[in-house]
Amino acid sequence: MGSRLEEAVGVAVRAFSDDPFFGFLFPEEAHRERAIARLHRGVLTDVAALGTTRTAILDGHVVGVALWVPPGSWPYPPLHQVRQLLRALRAFYPSFATLPKAGRTFRSAEMEHPKAPHWYLQLLMVDPAVQRQGIGGTLQAPTLEQCDAEAVPSWLETQKEENLAYYRRFGFEVVKEHNPTPGVPSLWSMRREPRT
Repeated sequence: MGSRLEEAVGVAVRAFSDDPFFGFLFPEEAHRERAIARLHRGVLTDVAALGTTRTAILDGHVVGVALWVPPGSWPYPPLHQVRQLLRALRAFYPSFATLPKAGRTFRSAEMEHPKAPHWYLQLLMVDPAVQRQGIGGTLQAPTLEQCDAEAVPSWLETQKEENLAYYRRFGFEVVKEHNPTPGVPSLWSMRREPRT
């Protein structure tokens, strides 16, 4: 991301501030914004080094990002996993109360994650000010076309139920709803089979 990193982090804060899962994890709004920024700064540096990042620029500003992890790169190498864990702990500090309950949901999603080769849409975000203008679809299109050409499935997780219909437009279908702990918002795993 280079010089655009902080712009992209700002998009993450705006795009995910109303996300029900982040709202559960970080009930206080000020803490939530800091935590979302820390978590996504890590993803956009550590995980992006493993994959393909596409950025949408409008009027000279970052308005959207898609981060795809290619076949063979998940699960992430141990060093990347350690970095992500440390960033997550820093994001939760000083309030860790919600982490154990949410951890069950994360483990459920991880257990469902395919082991066979696939493209993983780790992150898709569009600034709320310009959503519903086709930016998300444009960011996905090149990799979905590559999935089709290579006959490789793709995978994602989403934390918003309203996103299920959106991703179905691109061929993703729900594999599982993860809700192992009462009171914790759901997370959905979705898979897209390659189109011939």
